[in-house]
Amino acid sequence: MLQADHTEFDAAAQEKIMTLEALVMDASGLESLESLLGEFNIFEAVGMVDQEIRHSSFLAFLLDPQQNHGLYDTFAKRLLQRALTSPSSGIFPISPIDLDVWDFNQLLVLREWQNIDILLLDETNQFAVIIENKIHTNEHSNQLQRYWSRIKYHYPTFKILGLYLTPEGNPPSDERYIPISYDMVCTILEDLTAS
Repeated sequence: MLQADHTEFDAAAQEKIMTLEALVMDASGLESLESLLGEFNIFEAVGMVDQEIRHSSFLAFLLDPQQNHGLYDTFAKRLLQRALTSPSSGIFPISPIDLDVWDFNQLLVLREWQNIDILLLDETNQFAVIIENKIHTNEHSNQLQRYWSRIKYHYPTFKILGLYLTPEGNPPSDERYIPISYDMVCTILEDLTAS
């Protein structure tokens, strides 16, 4: 009786192996599967494509070194370094090298502080990052300038960096902000998970 079960298992396992081999050998089928997986969008899968607040919350989670994602301060550093080295960036009070040597493990990540989507505060290095996230809306009522002024008022000695996050990396109305895209965020995450 045991032998019969073992034989059935072998037959079932053999059938699965043959199916997998057929899939691998059928290049067009494999390419189609890889293409579908390449287009996978986690926000679409959970019905949050147009929910800017939830996107900001997820991004804040990734940026917070104290969260349980295991990235520590690496994601925050990479995002800021990539923004600072993007073709549209200008002259800023910090450099990618500063970010590399700074310890962001005590970085404070705030959501909706004074209506700012995401605010990063580094007390040790006197550094603040304003992140304004726009999905299918535009800036309004000089919000980028207002947010910058609020940080200047509350943290007068801090160096400030502004990021304007949109799906395509649209240019902001305030040239002090660096445009970044969701593609940049995804690429950084892919790089981190591949290493």
